[in-house]
Amino acid sequence: MKIFKRIVIALLALILVIAAGGYIYLQTLKPSYSGEFNLNNLNEVVEVKYDTYGIPHIEANNVEDAYRALGYVHAQDRLWQMELMRRIAPGRLSEMFGADLTETDKFFKTVGIHRVAQKEAARFDDIVNEELKSAVKAYIDGINQFMDNGPTPVEFVLLGLEKEHYTIEDIYNVMGYIAFSFAEAQKSDPIVTQILNNLGEEYMLDLDIVPTGKTEMIKNHPRSAVLDSLTAKINSVMNNLPAPAWLGSNSWVVSPEKSATGGVIFANDPHMGFSQPGVWYEAHIKTPTFERYGYHAALIPFALLLHNRNYAIGLTMFENDDIDFYQEKNNPENENEYLHNDSWKTYSTRQETVNVKDGESIDLTVKETGHGPVMNEVVGALPADNPITMWWIYTQLENESMTALYELNHSKDIDGARSGASKIKAPGLNVMYGDKEGNIAWWASAKLHLTADHVNRNLILDGTTSKDEPTEWLPFEENPQSENPPWNYVYSTNNQTDTIKGGLYPGYYAGEDRAQRLVDLLEAKEKLSIDDYKAMLLDGQSDVAVKITKTFIEQIDAESELEEKAKGILTAWTGNHEVDETAPVIYQKILFHSMRLAMENKLDSGLFIGFVNSHLMKRTFDRLMHNDSSKWWDDPSTAEVESRKVVFNKAFDITLEELIAQLGDIENWKWGKVHTFELPHAMGKVAALRPYLNVGTYEMDASDAVLNKLAFQRNGTGVYNITSGPSSRRIINFADVENSLSIIPAGQSGNPLSPHYKDQVEMYTKGKWRKMLMNPQEIDEKTINKLTLNPSGN
Repeated sequence: MKIFKRIVIALLALILVIAAGGYIYLQTLKPSYSGEFNLNNLNEVVEVKYDTYGIPHIEANNVEDAYRALGYVHAQDRLWQMELMRRIAPGRLSEMFGADLTETDKFFKTVGIHRVAQKEAARFDDIVNEELKSAVKAYIDGINQFMDNGPTPVEFVLLGLEKEHYTIEDIYNVMGYIAFSFAEAQKSDPIVTQILNNLGEEYMLDLDIVPTGKTEMIKNHPRSAVLDSLTAKINSVMNNLPAPAWLGSNSWVVSPEKSATGGVIFANDPHMGFSQPGVWYEAHIKTPTFERYGYHAALIPFALLLHNRNYAIGLTMFENDDIDFYQEKNNPENENEYLHNDSWKTYSTRQETVNVKDGESIDLTVKETGHGPVMNEVVGALPADNPITMWWIYTQLENESMTALYELNHSKDIDGARSGASKIKAPGLNVMYGDKEGNIAWWASAKLHLTADHVNRNLILDGTTSKDEPTEWLPFEENPQSENPPWNYVYSTNNQTDTIKGGLYPGYYAGEDRAQRLVDLLEAKEKLSIDDYKAMLLDGQSDVAVKITKTFIEQIDAESELEEKAKGILTAWTGNHEVDETAPVIYQKILFHSMRLAMENKLDSGLFIGFVNSHLMKRTFDRLMHNDSSKWWDDPSTAEVESRKVVFNKAFDITLEELIAQLGDIENWKWGKVHTFELPHAMGKVAALRPYLNVGTYEMDASDAVLNKLAFQRNGTGVYNITSGPSSRRIINFADVENSLSIIPAGQSGNPLSPHYKDQVEMYTKGKWRKMLMNPQEIDEKTINKLTLNPSGN
């Protein structure tokens, strides 16, 4: 018995030693927010003061040292995110995660962002701005010095990743991925073409997709397996990436004349895919000649969102059409040739290799025309006589994004900011501006082009001639823009912009619901306060939903007590999406089933799901719901002719039946039960890691078509897991810039062992705010840790 006790005691002691050793080891992987560290290439000592939320306030005596320190502290909190982001565009995720990501890697290898990155990196030293080059190189050097000397992120340990120094090419790869995730044409053009080819112009007009009347369709173009596969593949790639997509945004700026504070008030809340860590890393930099409080994406040295004491910059997606697909024609006697302008051209080819962790590498041959890469093989559709190529402004033109971001970060006034905005070619961005002098501005920043009148860029274009190609590139001065308008505000909600040369510029703009709601709120008061801004950023009202609900009510026949009760709830609904409301639960389901019953019998299920989750649907469904005579309502597979009323009533019956099965009695149908918020880590799909890496789950207000846009995928399940929303909320008041406000979804650090991994999530989910500290005395008072970076050898 004594021996048994001794064995038990020994085992317990061993377990305690192992646990203690594990605990001690994990402590070594934490970020170091205090102490002194030596950095090579520093000119002078740099102090980094970390505030209550782990945001670094970098104080340096020169700009180069400030950017080197920024790279170091950014890597300390986000090295794992940097590693993830740099691997997407060059197709290197399979090296990290194995065979599950090979299709994603093949897709991005084909698109060719990494080839642009190689070219831009080779041209980097030709940039004439020496301060820009110095800042970029210092930032990368700071990252690499942390990689060499700092603790290894736990994700590297779990995956067995080898560390590789970062390069300027990596920065350009991240910038390219961001540009691609902004684009919408790759999700919508194949769907629109299929609708027109298989159903006709009337079906398009009912969705408010105008074929221009002069469109020259590609002849004898039957339902295309390539287009179906392209839609499915792009949706699969973008939905399953282990990193957030960049999706939309709100921003508005009012002049002093419309501000209750007497100064410009600036708001911006970029909508992006939710992930953990989140998109933004905040950092406040101050030198004797430069100050800037900025929001950085992983591996980008210059802030994309920023302000200082003089001006503020914000971004939303312009949503212009900068990707087109072309149908090429192969030479029937030589598969290596394609037809262009009555002559056979030879495809260029390049060899790509996808390296796979614990698997064999995959060799890929990419064929290209002057329009771009052939997409057939990578999307799993191979008809030799039907090659589809992807033309994209980002890969067609030389890129000036680095210079653009530098100028936006280092401007002195509105002229400097305008110059930076003018250098953005792709992705198309709405650059929002406000300053302490009272100036407000909005610039649609993109390289825009015109085509011949017959071209509808929502469709797959004819690649056999140059007649569908760009005819004119526009100077920035002709882009939509507004500076200091007499109505005293500028705004963007990804909505359709003003005309260009007498016509609307093609694009994939968001529906008008957010835009109209924002304009209504901007014009409701003569002057707007900070409290008004807070309420607007958290607004969950949908006037479009109320209008559609009224149409449902007019058509629905209630034939049971439950139906009467559900109809009464819808009748009383004001369009708010609050967690304890029942109406939005019913509305979202009946809307989905109405669309499904109208469309899925004419589109295959993959195309329908692609459509119903696209900007295209959000811009067109309102028109369809109010069109009693649309051909969409009839199911061609039945003998009878279905009407809108028939579809609505059937959708209503299905909705109630499914909600009873899902949630039970109608008293339990609460929006918060089905509209939930969780921030997923790339490795959170592993059940054992999910509790430690993911953040959530929370019941949430709002919806996908309101100002507080907390969006989700529609799939008929009745579960609306939030996939994207405000990646930050910012309010900057130039009458009191040191008390400007912000919040991000989870926390500043991407290290799960950091106390700042999720210390803002409760505030975010409850609509609360924190200061963006700029006052030196207040920074000192709220400094909880201080890091001193010394020149090596001191």
